[in-house]
Amino acid sequence: MSKYVDLNSKKIQQLRTQKCWSQDELAAATNLSIRTIQRVEKAGNASLETVKALASVFEVDPAYLQSTKDIQHVTFNFICKYAWLVAFAISSVFFGLWIVDILIPTLKGADFNQQYELHGNFRYLDFGGISFIVGFLCLGSNILIEFLNRKKRSQSHPNANQP
Repeated sequence: MSKYVDLNSKKIQQLRTQKCWSQDELAAATNLSIRTIQRVEKAGNASLETVKALASVFEVDPAYLQSTKDIQHVTFNFICKYAWLVAFAISSVFFGLWIVDILIPTLKGADFNQQYELHGNFRYLDFGGISFIVGFLCLGSNILIEFLNRKKRSQSHPNANQP
């Protein structure tokens, strides 16, 4: 479980400027380092203790400082994250249909070309292969995005992965 909370950095900057404080003054008011305030306003994440200190100084609920993700953004991320699974499921269906409708009758002696004509020249194998490749591309991009996000988080918090 992450010890860091995603914050709305623009909201924190706005609250600071409403009080006409510099980053130094906010750091002094919260008993935090100037570097912590700079990191919070730049990266938008902080430890729970930092969130509590900021909320106390601004006289707001800590949840008010947290980042709220747009529901469309969350839905898009969900679709991107699991598109590979859908593509593999579709390819499995097409491969299964190819085996049942084309391959098995052909192995039993039916004419291969006649089997395709019987199904209106619908190419199960082609669609299965395309959806399989799309699945691998989606999975590969998902793994790459996760890797880059973890690398970005570890660079902003070098001690975040240590117990």
